[in-house]
Amino acid sequence: MDKNEGKQHILLSAKVRDFTLWDAANLTEEEAFWKFVELRWGSEDQVTCPSCGAIAKPYARANRGQLRCRHCDHHFSPFVASPFADRKMDFKKLLMAICLYTASAKGVPALFMCRLLDMQDKTATVLTGKLRESLIQEMDTEILSGVVEIDGGYFCGKPRKGRLRLKTRPEDVAAALEAKLKGEPRAKRKPRSKAEARNWARRSLRRVVMVLRQVDPQTGKGANRTRVAIAYSENERVATRLARILVEPGSTIMTDENAAYNVLSSWYDHHCVEHSVEFSTVDGVNENQAESYFSRLRRAEYGTYHGFRPKYLMDYAQEFAWREDVRKKTEKEKIQDLMARVFSTGHSHWWRGYWQGHHREDEFPVQR
Repeated sequence: MDKNEGKQHILLSAKVRDFTLWDAANLTEEEAFWKFVELRWGSEDQVTCPSCGAIAKPYARANRGQLRCRHCDHHFSPFVASPFADRKMDFKKLLMAICLYTASAKGVPALFMCRLLDMQDKTATVLTGKLRESLIQEMDTEILSGVVEIDGGYFCGKPRKGRLRLKTRPEDVAAALEAKLKGEPRAKRKPRSKAEARNWARRSLRRVVMVLRQVDPQTGKGANRTRVAIAYSENERVATRLARILVEPGSTIMTDENAAYNVLSSWYDHHCVEHSVEFSTVDGVNENQAESYFSRLRRAEYGTYHGFRPKYLMDYAQEFAWREDVRKKTEKEKIQDLMARVFSTGHSHWWRGYWQGHHREDEFPVQR
């Protein structure tokens, strides 16, 4: 073994590329069909019939994209009772879309996917929406323990700047400074413009993504489990409720200097780092894993999707919690993990018939 192999980043290793978009593109339609059979049941010979429950090797009707049970003669698809049960897309194209989705570090915009894989934007939007729904419906719910980092970040409701930049002329800056030095009262504020009024209305859309990340105690190489929630503000009630529900009592919790987390000392070994002074204390108290999650989510908000909306903020927050947790897995392992959640979800409730007007009524439950 190469002596430098242990120092190589996981994403630079050849073993992480065990099933890529290129591999999916080189499959035939029938091979892609059997690939989904393998992802659903683990093998082509031990398939469970959804009608009679028999476990055996089924007859294949690959041209129709179906299997036929040897015992009850029932015909079914690899996507039976799943979000893609009514799909009309080719198996190969769908497999390529899933490979593209899992390989991305900061998400895949629907417009990019539709251009790359030659599909309608509507199709790509619903496809990625169903994947996020599966990640929410099948999210991990185990209690966090050991060392847990907690933080909150504001998303949505970003104000927009107007055409003019205020107080940029030298004479305006000098006049304001002179008035401040003389102790003169501030000039009466001018009425808000229409743009500023819209910005105040836009602030009502602002939400806080609360993230709780468990640091891996064995390897010491980052976090291995992530939990997220949406709140209106980063306050004491929200912090207490989430910690009591998601973190085992007696665990070590690391936060920043926000007063909302002070009460956690009653149930946990609480440490905080003062970010206005340092990123990490000399004792190693930090929030680097929580900040790593927010870094990925913010890059997606600004660079990939160019904005989030409160109604679907939880969908994106959970997507990137999953991306953080599987970041060290191979491409094949990511696909297997994602499809295991998809096949456990059942029919889509939020995206089935979306373009016919069947929308989710409101945003995901928000903590207060």
